[in-house]
Amino acid sequence: MDNVNKPKMDKKTLSLVVVAGTASYLDSSLLVSLGVALPIWTKLMHLTPLVTGFISTLLTLMVALGSVTGGWLSNRFGRVRVFNLDILFVAIGALIIAFAPNLTILLLGTIIAGLASGADLPTSLAVISERTSDKMYGRSITITQIFWTIGILLSQFIGFLTSGMTVGSVRYIFGVIALVAFTNWCIRAFSNKFKNVEESLQKAESTNKADQHEQKKVKLSDILKNKQYVSVLIALTLFYLFWNLPANTWGSFVNYFLVTVSHRTQTYATLIALVANLFNLASNSFYVKVSDTKYRYPVMYGAIIIGSLAFLCAGVWSSVWWAFSVAYVVYSATNTLCGEPIYKIWTQTFYPVNVRASITGFSYGFVRFFTAIFSLFTPTLMAWSVQNFLWIIFACALISGGFAVLIVRMLHNRGLE
Repeated sequence: MDNVNKPKMDKKTLSLVVVAGTASYLDSSLLVSLGVALPIWTKLMHLTPLVTGFISTLLTLMVALGSVTGGWLSNRFGRVRVFNLDILFVAIGALIIAFAPNLTILLLGTIIAGLASGADLPTSLAVISERTSDKMYGRSITITQIFWTIGILLSQFIGFLTSGMTVGSVRYIFGVIALVAFTNWCIRAFSNKFKNVEESLQKAESTNKADQHEQKKVKLSDILKNKQYVSVLIALTLFYLFWNLPANTWGSFVNYFLVTVSHRTQTYATLIALVANLFNLASNSFYVKVSDTKYRYPVMYGAIIIGSLAFLCAGVWSSVWWAFSVAYVVYSATNTLCGEPIYKIWTQTFYPVNVRASITGFSYGFVRFFTAIFSLFTPTLMAWSVQNFLWIIFACALISGGFAVLIVRMLHNRGLE
């Protein structure tokens, strides 16, 4: 992780990362757009807190199921084939959600979009890792995380501009997701230029890593029987789970929290989320510069401390709505530096190439499943006690930080850093 002699990313690699990064964009867009739309659907369809939570839970569950099956399918039938097909169904699902006239159709669109989005993410990471040099993999993953943040920002921005349009706002938000997904599918499926880029990068990296691949060519079942690999899988999964619980909660429910619980307007809620995610985008851009350097972990430790303190303060002053707003902005500015990108880098560092999609999909799916269960009861928990709910978020941040320290030690002990 030395920043000396760091290779420059060429145009072919960058184009692959950009196209593959759309999977991250779509995943975050779906989750956040659903969160923006929840107060609207709650009012228009007269939903109870439990039903509202169920909609978010269903999306997260489908993403989890898609992650597990998508990773397995990509290893069995080819990563590029599955990679291309997933994105088309994201577009179909988003369109159904956009024009859903009732709860039943809304749930159907949520199932389709969630399954396809979940399947696309671990597959896209495996495609990047196969075709990218180890020396620029951190930057590649961090760039995909920028797409994740752009997905959040664009959804919040469209929600802010259309906050007075009720159902029209929902159609605009999910219509844009469908358009981006369909455009990306057309590039993946029909662009000969992009196919040539994929093939040339894969050939080059296969040559560069030929010996490494031969040494590490093992079955997924062998990985799961190896105690060292299983211990890493458990640590990585728990780290990501406790990081993801707050991240997913505020991605899906920040608008609901501010509008329904704190009695702010929809315009205020989308504006705060937009400002927070502008800071998140800035931290993502900063992380591109440090993700492959010796500064990766000092930055991570600092972000864990600041993010945890933000929600400690939110818990202490839970009755003050602006205290939460400030805490949310601070948290958003730091959570990328100690969460998703480093998790993705670690999953690709510990395991052989030919099982990365499967094992990342399993870990990602497991986390999404438990996040979905948490989402089901999130509106109810918010209604029960705002302060206790914020203490739960604070505890999750601390536990995630503890597992991050443990994983760094594992890396050093195995000579991977």
